[in-house]
Amino acid sequence: MVLSYETDADLEDKHTELCNKLNLDFKISNDAWDRFQSISKNFTLEGEPLHWIGCAIYVACWKSTASTANQNTVQSNCVNLTSLLRHCNLSIAQFFFKIKQWSDMANMSEEFKKRIEYLEGSFAVAYNVFKEYQPLFLLIFKAPEISDVEVNKQHRNRKQKSVPCTSLKVFEFCWTLFIAIKGEDTNYNNDLVTSCHLLIAICDWAFKNAFLADRRDLLNPEFQGLPAEWPMSTYVLPEEAPCIVSFLCPSSNMITEVKYIKEYQFKKSIKNLFEQGVLSGKDPDNGDVLDFSVFEHNFKNITNTYETNYLSKSDFDERIFLAEYRRKLIIREQNQSNAHNSSIQDQNAGASSPELSKDMVVTQECLTPLTGRKYLGPKESQESTPLVTATESISRLNSLLLGRQPAPSEALVQLFESCVQNPTERISEIVANLGERFVNSCPTDQREVAKRRLQFGITLFYKFIENILQNERSMHSDISAIVEKDVFYECMFACCLEIVIYSYNSRQKFPWILEALQVQPYNFVKVIELIIRSKDKLSRDTIKHLNMIEEMILSSLVWKSDSLIWEAVASSDKEVPKFEETALPGHLQNEPSSESSTLRNILNSEPRQIQSPGPSATDRFQSPVAHSSAVNRELFPSVQSNQSLLQHTHLMIKDRTGNTRMIPIVNNDTQKVQSQVPQTGPKRSENTALARPKRTGGVSIVFRKFYNLSGERMEHLCTHLKITNIDTKRKIWTVFEELVRKNHCELMKDRNLDQLLMCAVYMICKLTNLNKSFAEIIKSYRTQPQATSDIYRKVLIRAKKTKVVDGVTEEVPEERGDLIHFYNNVIIQAMKKFAQKFVDNGDDHNGDILLSPLPASRGQVVQVYDNIFIKPLESPTMPFGTGKVLNYYFSRSPSKDLKDINKAIKGNGVTGKRLLVEGENELPNTKRIANRKVQSLIEERRSQNTE
Repeated sequence: MVLSYETDADLEDKHTELCNKLNLDFKISNDAWDRFQSISKNFTLEGEPLHWIGCAIYVACWKSTASTANQNTVQSNCVNLTSLLRHCNLSIAQFFFKIKQWSDMANMSEEFKKRIEYLEGSFAVAYNVFKEYQPLFLLIFKAPEISDVEVNKQHRNRKQKSVPCTSLKVFEFCWTLFIAIKGEDTNYNNDLVTSCHLLIAICDWAFKNAFLADRRDLLNPEFQGLPAEWPMSTYVLPEEAPCIVSFLCPSSNMITEVKYIKEYQFKKSIKNLFEQGVLSGKDPDNGDVLDFSVFEHNFKNITNTYETNYLSKSDFDERIFLAEYRRKLIIREQNQSNAHNSSIQDQNAGASSPELSKDMVVTQECLTPLTGRKYLGPKESQESTPLVTATESISRLNSLLLGRQPAPSEALVQLFESCVQNPTERISEIVANLGERFVNSCPTDQREVAKRRLQFGITLFYKFIENILQNERSMHSDISAIVEKDVFYECMFACCLEIVIYSYNSRQKFPWILEALQVQPYNFVKVIELIIRSKDKLSRDTIKHLNMIEEMILSSLVWKSDSLIWEAVASSDKEVPKFEETALPGHLQNEPSSESSTLRNILNSEPRQIQSPGPSATDRFQSPVAHSSAVNRELFPSVQSNQSLLQHTHLMIKDRTGNTRMIPIVNNDTQKVQSQVPQTGPKRSENTALARPKRTGGVSIVFRKFYNLSGERMEHLCTHLKITNIDTKRKIWTVFEELVRKNHCELMKDRNLDQLLMCAVYMICKLTNLNKSFAEIIKSYRTQPQATSDIYRKVLIRAKKTKVVDGVTEEVPEERGDLIHFYNNVIIQAMKKFAQKFVDNGDDHNGDILLSPLPASRGQVVQVYDNIFIKPLESPTMPFGTGKVLNYYFSRSPSKDLKDINKAIKGNGVTGKRLLVEGENELPNTKRIANRKVQSLIEERRSQNTE
């Protein structure tokens, strides 16, 4: 249904008019109208109907083919996508939003979805490169003026004598040359960093031509790349222009990359254009290209070359940025004329670049996954340019690898030599084999770039191997168990290459690297945290990317039919573990009726400095492992099954006499404070083995990560659905665990974690009479960063299988349906008997069902003693303000820091301005808000203490 007052006849007339404007044939026009009617009958189309008609026309054109003058068959029928959007009055951002909705409603193929993803990525690259291009151009050349636009209008209608090109013409020529070369070479598609490098090379080339032609009317006299003698009339031009790449790169790390693009790719492209007759001149580097006798011819030819290319691919016309730039120049000139009779104040106004429209596409922000946030540091400055942002990860890599070679360092060589069996040769062989696979998996025209990326990956690989093995040596006297594991090196190498690929914003997206190197996700997921927690910190976006990869593997990739997890589960003598059996101490909410958290939340309050003792590399790749004394140190208190950690956890403080006193962390609802006995030191548990999880080894670690991820997503769903009752959450978690573990994880095969989790939530809501529909659950799920429509639209109902009928083997294709269909036909059948235990009979008992303990969630408050509370401190994204912040780090800070905090709380040691209470209305607005927040926090603490 179309939400419009227009009749079908009116809409059909609009459709016909639009097709005529686009010069589409009768067949495509009818196909588009049929598609529009089909979708409008089955779905509600909100907004402007012409927008949806445009989507239907685009899909119909994409399905068709056309023949070019060279008798080549191209897809999309050579439709001018930019014209389509213009006639539909549809912005770029609106088009991507609506065509994705159309794709979901029409159940379009994966090829079409990848095409839209490519278009969005390619246009986003062009958008951000153009934003970078404007200040780069103004750095070298004089700013285009409104008079340049008027001159171009005068020469458009009648032929006149050729005149030297203006600054605006050079601006447009360089951009058209950039998009023409970018469109011909796939190395630049969807690659912001490489495209920026190409842009800098073109700016350097344009400067060289203008400099050698002595075009002082074009060059910016204040540009630092010009020789110091250049303003003098007696200056004699040299035979070769200076290279200005170093003046255009925001960081020194970019210079080498840009010079490589300039020498080996850009110059080759320019040479080809001259050989093909597209560009004319005696020499591309001697200034002839900008000569008035050939410039207009060159501009026209490069424009025609670009038009042929983008029409054959049905891409966006990236010259729209030039039209937008001209429009902004005119608008700015008009505003200045209206606002000022005199131009004295705005003499230099033309030196700034007009902003592009906000409805154009920008690069998508890297979403923050629900898990792994404790590893993220504060956000970097938000004022950086797109090029600086895109190259930040590369700059961080260059800083990490400064002075290192793609080979083991002396320290790593000595570490290898200390092993019983030196693995140096074996590692070199693994690196060589995987490196060859990596290069061969790349397209032929990208292999030169891939080889340079490979050298980065090898250097990073040896860097992280050294860090991790040194850390292993500090925990294990014998590291031969991990040193001799080939799979460990294969996964580390794959992860390092993925970091390089992501940093360069390459086209290959995860899990491409796993397929290229033939690495199993089940093994790969074990090294991600090792790299994130390494002492050499990666950029914030890179860490977020690795966290998202870990979530992707745990939620779906590890459950594919060909995954090694099935072999690992089958070879285990025990059942599939529950979370309680794999959880580290402090990761369980052992007292479900309490709102208090566990010790894990305290230790995670400063995630950068204090980390829970996660498994080592040896633990991850060796199953089972011997418990060395180093590992068995009591970093967490020993607990019995079903026993609260809070009952046996103490904070150690010193009194004025110097004696150590132990204050127990208690649950205020269930236990009173014990008497405090002076201690001379912390008491060591006699049974340190109890501090370890019940199940260890590779399978346990993967399931632990899986359950932790599931717990975070369940908590997020419950929060959005306003499910706050702890018992209800425990029931959901118990059902989810049963769904996962049933028949050795059979329900998880080729499915996604979120599918089973949403079914568990709906089942308990149904059984406990909570009014929550599937639509509400799916709506809450869509607020999560990893959410996609395929998760609830294309759920596996029945796997593909073969059967024999009358001696003939037939293949039964797989069946997929929506989440409701999956719940009714699969989940109900599998869980019917188990679900009966949760039927609400009006009493406080649910039969003999034993509810599973919940994973400990982040952000809860722990009552320590009387009116003392501990709450995790999230990594701040901005300074707390201009006031002094008092911090105390347990086991690290001096006692003076704690005394300062005590004085501040009592109010007799606060330095600085006194907070006025009576005259609050006289305070500045920001201080009044801060005062209210402080008062609100105090009231919250008081209410928690009195409950």
